[in-house]
Amino acid sequence: MQDFYIQQRTQQQLTSDQIQRWYLTVNMLGPDNIIGDEFILASQENDLLYIIPLVRHLTSQEAERIVEGYMRITDHDFEIETSNVYRADADFMDPWDFEIAMDEGAKSTIEESYIRQAHNEWIQEMIDKGYRYGLNMSADKKTHPAMRPWDDLPTTYQRMPYIDERKLLDYYSQNISKFS
Repeated sequence: MQDFYIQQRTQQQLTSDQIQRWYLTVNMLGPDNIIGDEFILASQENDLLYIIPLVRHLTSQEAERIVEGYMRITDHDFEIETSNVYRADADFMDPWDFEIAMDEGAKSTIEESYIRQAHNEWIQEMIDKGYRYGLNMSADKKTHPAMRPWDDLPTTYQRMPYIDERKLLDYYSQNISKFS
């Protein structure tokens, strides 16, 4: 066994997509550069172990963040253990009683994706109301100058809607395939 690791223990054989979700969750929600060498698949009695080597132990808060993120994107039974003997079945009261601190690079990537999706959803709502693109905003003519692709908008129209890190984590879990 590696000196530092996080592992998922399950009796179910995971698909390559499920393994990738596990790896990406640790990579995106764990601290920067935490992942060490190569991914390890092992077995112990009736369990399969999906082990990600780390460069150091995780703190309990770091491990909780990874467990909470992974719980949102999977539906199979599993246990998560880390080299510092963190157990996912430990009683931590309300899991959201702590601050979520996402890696800034990961947060920026998720925010960029979120804002584009939010803008596209807004455009669709406007189209459903009968609006179309126009140089000026006009309720009578049902035109709006922001009804075009996000990247084509002037910076004065590119406003990031407020979204806290919990909602970003929810967005990530519902759209994980966009980040693969």
